[in-house]
Amino acid sequence: MKNTFTLTILFVLYLTIVSFGQKKTHVRVLLKNGSVIRGNILEPGPPVKLEMFDRSILTFLADEVDKVEIEKYVNPGIRYKEKGFVHYTELGPLAMSNRASNGVTTSAFSFQTTNGYKFNQWLYTGLGVGADLYAVQTFVPIVLSVRGDFTRKGDKIPFYFIEGGYGFNATSNDVDSVRFGGGPTVAAGIGLKILFSSNTGFTISAGYRFQRSSVQQLNIEKKEDFNRLTLRAGFSF
Repeated sequence: MKNTFTLTILFVLYLTIVSFGQKKTHVRVLLKNGSVIRGNILEPGPPVKLEMFDRSILTFLADEVDKVEIEKYVNPGIRYKEKGFVHYTELGPLAMSNRASNGVTTSAFSFQTTNGYKFNQWLYTGLGVGADLYAVQTFVPIVLSVRGDFTRKGDKIPFYFIEGGYGFNATSNDVDSVRFGGGPTVAAGIGLKILFSSNTGFTISAGYRFQRSSVQQLNIEKKEDFNRLTLRAGFSF
């Protein structure tokens, strides 16, 4: 009776695999001895054939199998990092229409690298430094970065980030009567980390970034605010 039940499950599983267009399906095989084996199913059986992560093949007879269940594939080489040193390097455009004091519509590009410590899933703090290249001004922001993960499972980890600090103005002063100054900078947004090995992965993110600067000309100082949609891609480990 148990063998008949097992064969029925395997037949249903076979129909499911066919309905997915013969794509590899990740399953877990619950054996009668209590063991649980995970892999990509090659033949629903009987006997059941599994392809393991290292490409080896395991075969199980019908009287060895208690149940076969389809589950989401998780790369066994991925290890979620609970705590410790974490590095981010990210770059991308700073989008939105914004005009400088001379009426020129600016464009911008941002690069930033951050090193810090992860205390738990929800809290990472680090110090970041980078370069924000606008059409008319250049800044070197130094920020305190706070990040956290919304989940710790799987190979796609959504996260949030909040940053604040000071952007030093590195614009060259070609005109003696004009002086550029820096100001506070803040940023916030969400992103996605796609793991591919251990805790190493690619990152993509979107958010808001603010940068204040000052332009002094003929002893008159004027404040300028840059408001941007930040889009970044990079890597983390």
